[in-house]
Amino acid sequence: MQFKMPITARKIRNHFHYSFWKYLLLVVIAIFGWNLLYTTTRYRSPENLKVEFFAEGNTMASDALQGLADKIHKEIMPEMEEVTATIVTFDNAYGDMQLTVWVSAGQGDIYLLSKDRFKTMANNEATIDLQPLIDNGTLNADGLDLSKGYVTAADTGKKVLMGIPADQLTGLDQYGLVTKDMVLCVLSNNGNDEYTLKFLNYLLENLRGTSETTTVSATPGVSESPTATIQP
Repeated sequence: MQFKMPITARKIRNHFHYSFWKYLLLVVIAIFGWNLLYTTTRYRSPENLKVEFFAEGNTMASDALQGLADKIHKEIMPEMEEVTATIVTFDNAYGDMQLTVWVSAGQGDIYLLSKDRFKTMANNEATIDLQPLIDNGTLNADGLDLSKGYVTAADTGKKVLMGIPADQLTGLDQYGLVTKDMVLCVLSNNGNDEYTLKFLNYLLENLRGTSETTTVSATPGVSESPTATIQP
């Protein structure tokens, strides 16, 4: 882009008339470059200082669910830099592939998924066994029906508790989530076990429904006498 001397108003008008696209291109390149620079250099919280909750559902509920994450952040883990809750949706054709990519990249610490997608994750050993954490008191699942959270391990043939069914956590409804036939699970490579489990336990203790339910044994194959319990 060169101006021929002498410069006149007419030459300036002609120049911008025919070279306008060049200036527009420069602006676009500048904006793209700035965004790229910001994306690659902006500060990101380390894995041990953040908790991410990914919930399958309607994206219209995003703000409400983040409100829940903010509440948990303030009440029980203020030392964390980030506590986020994100609504995720899955494409009908490529949903499983999409989930696999997220799991492989270590995105999300806790997932709320439909039972079929949960089983896909669990069968690929992408979730952790929650039974020892219930046994040692890290997770309070007393009174919850855990039967839908078991999967059969391919190598041993034994049933393993890889998720917590959310059917009775109806308090999540007020945050725009559907809990029927949904399962909560913890990603194996979450990068922050301690606070991920604190987040999950908060959901188990504080978001149960208030209707009468029947206590079911946490161990498959072992029955207990039905007892009516009022969820806290």
